[in-house]
Amino acid sequence: MEVKDIPIDKLFISNLNVRVDHGFGDEDDQEFINNVQSLGMLQPIVVRPSGDLFEVFIGRRRYLSMMQNGQTEIACMIADLNDEETLDASISENIFRKHVDPVTLGKWIKKRLELGDISLSEYARKIGKPKSTLSEWIRMNDITEELQEEVQKGSIPFIYALKVARMNLSDGQEKMLAEESKHNGFEAFKTSVDRLASGKEKRGAPKGLQVVRINFGMDSNEYESLIQLSQNEGLELGDYCMRILVDHVRSSN
Repeated sequence: MEVKDIPIDKLFISNLNVRVDHGFGDEDDQEFINNVQSLGMLQPIVVRPSGDLFEVFIGRRRYLSMMQNGQTEIACMIADLNDEETLDASISENIFRKHVDPVTLGKWIKKRLELGDISLSEYARKIGKPKSTLSEWIRMNDITEELQEEVQKGSIPFIYALKVARMNLSDGQEKMLAEESKHNGFEAFKTSVDRLASGKEKRGAPKGLQVVRINFGMDSNEYESLIQLSQNEGLELGDYCMRILVDHVRSSN
């Protein structure tokens, strides 16, 4: 592969870069920017041609740091790869790093498998990870965006996110768990998960009514109103009633 200095205005972050959607500018990033400013870029970024421009698929933080430092050119290693090879390289670059969250890895491994030409077992062997680990990361695609965000922030440990994914809860239940984590912390979230898991293990327990049971009578106006309100919110009746109770308790404190 050829290494050459490329004008920074000819570079852009590839859509196949695993971290393309990640923000940039937090405390860790600023420390990295300062490090690059002091020592320079010790390793070229990796790009591929895209018309008259070049896609950055390895070295996103180095590229953005050089931009922040006002550099006009960046040392780049130019690789002529197809989409599958580019995504393979980006995933392999990130998969053994400590700070890459399982939600991000799950999204990109799923995307890689959707490109075809390789099975989960084959891909696991290719990147040197157990198939079971890849399967668990992929399960992160099954939880709601609200829960995914809590996992990415580190508020919810991966093992508990995986437990929730395997419980096959409704979107409403998962959103309420995310709110529990966001407002009350992990211990409150864990208690709610354990309560829901216990409720699901009881034979005959109606779905969505583990926390609250409402019975106004099947033909009452109140019952019909609750059903309509829950449908308007896209929630099951039990989830909607639980949310009302939680909001009421919070507003009373």
